[in-house]
Amino acid sequence: MVSKVAIVYYRQASLIDLHLARLAEFLGVQYRMICLGEEDTFGKLLSCQKKSTCIMASARSLAAIFHDDAMPPDVVARLFERAPFVLIYGVTPDEPETYAVRHLTNGLVSSVVGFDRSDHVYQVCSTADEITTEFSGLTFGPIHREIDSGLILDQRHSAFSNLVSINNLPIFASFKKRDSRLFLLACREIVDLESHAEGPLPAHQYFSSLVLVLMFLRHALQDQIWHNPRRYANFIVDDPLLRKSYGFLNYARLLEEMDTSEFATTIAFVPWNYKRTSLSIARLIKARSDRFSVCIHGCDHTASEFSCTDVTQLNTQLRIATQRMRAHEQSTELPYAKVMVFPQGKFSTVSFGPLKSHNYLAAINSSPVPDDLGKAHGLTIADLLAPAISKYKSFPLFVRRYPHNVVDFAFDLFLGKPALIVEHHNYFRRGYDTARNFISQINSLSDKLQWTDLTELISNTYLQRTISQDLVECIIFANYHIFYNRRNNWMHYIILKYEDNGDLIKDVFVDGKEYPFAVEDKYLRLCVQMAPESTVKVVIEYRNIYQYTREVKSNRYDVKVYMRRHLSEVRDNYLCRCGGILSLFYRVKNRRFFGL
Repeated sequence: MVSKVAIVYYRQASLIDLHLARLAEFLGVQYRMICLGEEDTFGKLLSCQKKSTCIMASARSLAAIFHDDAMPPDVVARLFERAPFVLIYGVTPDEPETYAVRHLTNGLVSSVVGFDRSDHVYQVCSTADEITTEFSGLTFGPIHREIDSGLILDQRHSAFSNLVSINNLPIFASFKKRDSRLFLLACREIVDLESHAEGPLPAHQYFSSLVLVLMFLRHALQDQIWHNPRRYANFIVDDPLLRKSYGFLNYARLLEEMDTSEFATTIAFVPWNYKRTSLSIARLIKARSDRFSVCIHGCDHTASEFSCTDVTQLNTQLRIATQRMRAHEQSTELPYAKVMVFPQGKFSTVSFGPLKSHNYLAAINSSPVPDDLGKAHGLTIADLLAPAISKYKSFPLFVRRYPHNVVDFAFDLFLGKPALIVEHHNYFRRGYDTARNFISQINSLSDKLQWTDLTELISNTYLQRTISQDLVECIIFANYHIFYNRRNNWMHYIILKYEDNGDLIKDVFVDGKEYPFAVEDKYLRLCVQMAPESTVKVVIEYRNIYQYTREVKSNRYDVKVYMRRHLSEVRDNYLCRCGGILSLFYRVKNRRFFGL
């Protein structure tokens, strides 16, 4: 089964057409660019209609085609009606475009208007879940007044569906015509995936120029485009010791709330504390591994310890962190996820090499921008749309968010990313009502949502697309993944992973056995055959090519770390309850002596 998409333009492709083509390519869509207006317009349109699952054309191109004497508008409209799915994008209030849309909808859309206020919001309908998915029923903003428009209808029509509106005027809608479903998008831009991006993408900023096009393509092409069929979530709490209580966090109370509200929490544990865990809390977390888990939060948790650019020092730091976590597991019998959460959100691109060589599963951070690159990081919107960023040493970086706007998590889930929520103990300052309310909103986004630990979450986060009835192609991000063939027939899986240096791959295992692989054009490639209703585990092991430092840290350093960790605990357990004293604490802590 092959995706067949036609992007129709008149004489010369505009920027919006080229941006759409780039988006289709990003989604793994096989598309054709059809140029009309030069010769055999009728023949090209007829061929396009017969061979394409969906046809997409800008309102500007449609208007030009309608005004071309070589093709009567009625004939063009009838040809468009024969394709199963049609998208007319870039609809604006310009009169020629309005005329074309009016003609294509049989006069139902009478005009198109812009908006003179930016405080309007997007209103997503709640009755078309098959299209709007995680965004269904949400209201959020602000809109993009400069590029968004609204459709004005001449009358109500049962075949017309208002999918997304602004001020009760449709910006994204569909119209059923015979055997075809026509979609209209009243946004004058489609985002350029190669444009610069600064950090986690806010949903409202890219909703009309990106998400609405994705909604159409996913609905039209289903599993033929890159997608993640699963939805995962995890709530990460940074820093706390594994004691009965830490600051405003009480483990027994948190467990009660997790059972009531149905979510799972990972404690980002500082390895320096590996000898300081309460065995009763370790037993609680182990016994309730369905709700609780632990991952790695730095090593000593000093200032910017992983934004260092000395690869030998980083490699040594990781060895120490890993040794401490192993010792912690042996003494407490509490397993941990080999996932790094960077202290203070700071990291360097250099750190990804040692992380990969120590066979960590992934890194998680609130910002995707490395400290050593700053504004020269080169991240694009395409980089940030993927479930994980693989730009640095081809090691996966997952981006998490604070629990502020639920629509941003809807955006992440819609893109196939996990919903990774981050907070600290002070999030529970006023009890658990805030957490309960926000988790309730997250749970309402998708009936597919599963709360789980980071190992399961990351090992099940990959993209796939159906090539034929017995062939599926997958893009993976981490060094450990689980694949499920839920069909009742044998399936072939082509598994791809971006690798900027294939020589670092030591071995690849499939279900525990060494497996042949190839690295071509910077992609690891595996071909795996799966029996009906079976599971396969793929593990990639890397070589550690880095040296370890022989330098022993000074007593002065050890004292600083000791003071930093204990002062942090004094702050979190006592001073955080008194704002004035806490302010004084920060002034003392930030002096050079404690500036680790």
